[in-house]
Amino acid sequence: MIEQTLRSFCESRRRWPIVIAGTFAVGLVLILPLADLYLAERNEKTELSTELASAEQVVKTVADSDARLATKTAELKTYEARAVDDQSLPALRTKLVELARDTGCSLRRLNVGNESTRPWHEGDDPTAANDAKAKTSEHATGFNLVWWPVTVSVTGSNANLCSLLERMEADHMLMHTRNFDMHPDGEGRKNLNLDMELWYYNLAHGA
Repeated sequence: MIEQTLRSFCESRRRWPIVIAGTFAVGLVLILPLADLYLAERNEKTELSTELASAEQVVKTVADSDARLATKTAELKTYEARAVDDQSLPALRTKLVELARDTGCSLRRLNVGNESTRPWHEGDDPTAANDAKAKTSEHATGFNLVWWPVTVSVTGSNANLCSLLERMEADHMLMHTRNFDMHPDGEGRKNLNLDMELWYYNLAHGA
């Protein structure tokens, strides 16, 4: 029965159209699901690539933020090391005494005055004693300029006094020389007397 059917099919003039149609039908049955699977996987790959790119951007942003934070933290620590506050005033006094001794100068007087403060404005001048800036909200920064006047009187040779000033300059403290007077020592005039009024600064958050 099967052999007769196959012989009839092989002898039929329509066998090639039937074979082509059958092959096409089988192809549709097998290929269409594969095509759907391919499209689904391609879409999933596209979504994953998009998510990966977004994640990489987030990582880059975080890394950039961490780098900026590290830079600003280092800058802040440098500033804090150069500034003076209530807690560091005793250490400043000790440092000035040691500088005078190490450079061969004789310290005659060292006085730390009372703290002064005023609001800090954009483009302000820290050497101005009075707040001459217009106290308008657009110029306010929310910080206060704080400073302490320190009076120093020392005696020493010209070389010793120059060494003392060079050492003070090398510290890069937030300091302004308000008054400076150098004159010969009364005894034999071999040494010089140096009288200075120094302002040491800090910038603090306003109350």
